Amino acid sequence: MKPDFERAQNTATDLLLQQDIKSLYIDVRDFKLPDCIHIDSIQNFCSLTGFPSTELADGNIDGACLLKKGPHRIILYDDQIENEQRKHWGICHELGHVFLDHSDDNKESEIEAHFFAAQIVMPEIVLWDILKRKGSITDYDIYESFNVSYMAANKRIDTLQRRSRFNSSLRDKQLLEKFKPLLDQEFSWKYEVS
Repeated sequence: MKPDFERAQNTATDLLLQQDIKSLYIDVRDFKLPDCIHIDSIQNFCSLTGFPSTELADGNIDGACLLKKGPHRIILYDDQIENEQRKHWGICHELGHVFLDHSDDNKESEIEAHFFAAQIVMPEIVLWDILKRKGSITDYDIYESFNVSYMAANKRIDTLQRRSRFNSSLRDKQLLEKFKPLLDQEFSWKYEVS
């Protein structure tokens, strides 16, 4: 079975459309989510519940983990990770598993969750708009403007270069309209010809 990239991207786009976007530096911890989805630090969760952190994901949490309790999905991140972008990517990745309704962590699910995370923090249509405005876009441009590591920005550029087309559905155009004031503010003054 192959990863469903389109489903992952469209699901992330739909979630972004429900948000009040105020910055290119997106933080999903500020998102309006259904009441059954919770995001918290491991440290706070364990303090509130008395649950030992060593029992979470076998004591080995790489950025974030997902707990399922009845209809509730609890995404826990390690607040002691100093690299904010890595921590945030882990949260977005786990959110992808939730919204894509993955039942296991097989290879396809992992790829889809990463693709979901990429679309959440670096929306494809927004990157294409930056490319159009500037005439080029680099991994450094993405790293500087979005809440991602340099490695994630580099992978997103590679993915964009391999794609022969990009999504431009009505939902994508609506998303671009949501980001347009930020893009006008962020990029118009930087690239005006004197």
